[in-house]
Amino acid sequence: MKSLKKIGVLGGTFDPPHIAHLEISKFAIKKLRLSELIWAVTKKNPLKKKPYFMLKKRILFSKNITNKNNKIKVKSFD
Repeated sequence: MKSLKKIGVLGGTFDPPHIAHLEISKFAIKKLRLSELIWAVTKKNPLKKKPYFMLKKRILFSKNITNKNNKIKVKSFD
């Protein structure tokens, strides 16, 4: 029988993405035994007026900070 993939999702604006996002992600991958964790980068936070960085920059920054961890995938949702 083929084993199922366990996929987690960490959503947010990642404005900007930082080391705490990465550490939380690594902890979740380990503790929950995830095959993959998706960073769902959203266009805007409904509780804030305006993002500090534009969506394309945040996606680029997110990919750069996660590039050494092949279990974290960055996706955008706008």
